[in-house]
Amino acid sequence: MYQITLGLRSLLYRKRQYFSLFLVCMVGVAISLTSIYLTTGMIRSLNTKAKIYYGGDLVFMRSFDKDLSIFDYEQYEEEFKKIFARDAIISSRFDYDARHTSVYYEGTEGFLQTIKGVDFQKEQELFSRFNFVEGGISDFARGENGVLISEPMAKTLGVRVGDDVTFMLLGDTSSMDMMTTAYSELKKYINTAQIVVKGIFKDSSIFGMYTAYMDVTYLKQLDGRADNFANRICINFPDRVPSHSEIARYQKALGKKYTMFPVVTNKNQFIKLQPLFTEPTCVLIPLSANLQDVETMEKAMNAIITFVIIVLTLIIIAGIGSTYRVLIMKRINEIGIYMAIGMKKEAITATLLFESLFLLLLGCLAGFLFSQVLCAILSGIDFSFIPTFDIFLEEGNLNPVIDVIKSVAVISSVVIATLFAVLYSTLKSIKIMPVEALAVTE
Repeated sequence: MYQITLGLRSLLYRKRQYFSLFLVCMVGVAISLTSIYLTTGMIRSLNTKAKIYYGGDLVFMRSFDKDLSIFDYEQYEEEFKKIFARDAIISSRFDYDARHTSVYYEGTEGFLQTIKGVDFQKEQELFSRFNFVEGGISDFARGENGVLISEPMAKTLGVRVGDDVTFMLLGDTSSMDMMTTAYSELKKYINTAQIVVKGIFKDSSIFGMYTAYMDVTYLKQLDGRADNFANRICINFPDRVPSHSEIARYQKALGKKYTMFPVVTNKNQFIKLQPLFTEPTCVLIPLSANLQDVETMEKAMNAIITFVIIVLTLIIIAGIGSTYRVLIMKRINEIGIYMAIGMKKEAITATLLFESLFLLLLGCLAGFLFSQVLCAILSGIDFSFIPTFDIFLEEGNLNPVIDVIKSVAVISSVVIATLFAVLYSTLKSIKIMPVEALAVTE
């Protein structure tokens, strides 16, 4: 089609005239794509931390007592190997409520919310994604009295890897009189242990600051639990996220073995009803059901980014569309020549559209490359100084992730919407007669 060649030549001939439109397109697309890549990376970092905290993509729990006890958990694990996909990593955990636990080091006291008993050998893939400041899990032996703590907790206590900290596990103080004697206060402690700090992880988020990780066997011994005890079984898919249909299949298969509660969208749907069950009832909790509060934040982030992209797209459409209308009006004489030599209005319209299409494609390509530069600059900045922002960071930095689908959607919307704006301006300009067009001088 000669219109393509003519449109490309016209764009190259008027490159100075169209440079400002090229910049508008490039900058708008670059900011839009950068926002998408940063947000995608932030959400992925958040989900990675959540997977480590909760143990994977799915959590199996059983309403046996207030501790959600699962005895003979190894039998459950063997059954799960037959039900879940081959790539699933199945590991039992013991989540210990540490709100009545104190940690001491050289007279300094620290407090925890949760101690998670973990089989580090089985969950090595998950913990390989942990951002350690010092140490790690490489030399963590089964039954060892080691602990992983967050960097803020380590700074509070003033400890380094290799230091011994004192854990004082307390009984439930909720029913005790506030006026108890000092002796009674001492009696609340049910166990005291010296535990070695094996690793310090970089986390100041809701998933880490007040959380510690121990070997599950040692934690059970510390709390006086039976060897065959667990209170959740975690299922992790290392390289993918299970679909809703896949989770439904697992739910159905588990229902043939156990009394199953329906798949929940919020874990509290099960927790609140758990005391009312007349028989042991099991539940499969997806990661998203553990992240209801966080999902609200994700939706807010996506809403903000969507608003920014819409505004930038409108600026591009308005900027290029209105400017193109002025430029076309100045080219009425040229359009008259096209008409005089026999070009049909459809061919003239196609020429001008191809001209604008090339401009938009070049602007979008430049915008994509510019977004990579912006992402590289932003990912090199340490944002860990922002309180609680570490939940979105990896080793203190943003980690942008290219989202191909969203990128194509943004670029397509910019190109198509702007072409429609140009088409409208073009159709209005070529309605005049060839003689009238030739009579117009720029």
